[in-house]
Amino acid sequence: MGDQLGEGAPRRPMMVLQISFDVLRARVPRGFFSQSEKIWNHVNEAVVPQDSAVLLQRNGLRVAVGGADSWPPIRALLEAQGPVETSQNSMILKNGLPLVIEPDQRMRDQTMFMFRPDGTLGGASFPQSVNGLLLEYELAGAATDELRISVTPQVRLPKQSPRLSRSVPGYIDNPVAPPTRVFRELAFTVTAGPGQFIAIGPSRLIENVHLVGSLLLCDEREGERMESMYFITPQVLNTGQRMGF
Repeated sequence: MGDQLGEGAPRRPMMVLQISFDVLRARVPRGFFSQSEKIWNHVNEAVVPQDSAVLLQRNGLRVAVGGADSWPPIRALLEAQGPVETSQNSMILKNGLPLVIEPDQRMRDQTMFMFRPDGTLGGASFPQSVNGLLLEYELAGAATDELRISVTPQVRLPKQSPRLSRSVPGYIDNPVAPPTRVFRELAFTVTAGPGQFIAIGPSRLIENVHLVGSLLLCDEREGERMESMYFITPQVLNTGQRMGF
């Protein structure tokens, strides 16, 4: 250890990776995204394998990638739709720190069902939980502006109070961080280059209110049934190197 980290030992350069994420959420009356192909006609859904796309749609989700020429017609369609509730957030993440998108941070009791890759249906109840999308990313290649982005649905459970262990004094049994249930079976990976965005929206099967996609992207407030679609634009800001161990 001393030979490796001593004063005369050379230091290896560390990669500095900074990614900007611009996240736009569009919320409209139920059916505009899920029951129409108008928006989807302007993006590429072939970015994920066919079997993954089918599995996602069975669970109420659709995913695609759009380019710079995709957004003008999509924006025109949204403007023509009438009242559209939008929210937009931008953030910069460094060195692999994941991004978590939570459409509604209000905790709720919910029962969620998911079609598995083998065709079976599973379900579980999650009291006082919050749904979200976990985004993890990496460079698609050396010295490139393309990103390989993995998106995974998840459920965040209530934060547990720390509890001292009875067997080992001073140790904590329960973690301080809120536990999550990550649905790796529904994870998908896409590649996005400069000027491209990832579109995540509801499929036609969201009418099953207990499906993962429905619970993530649909809600009802004051008697009005709504659905949401996300447009996520990543951008590589820095892939330089700095000296480090």
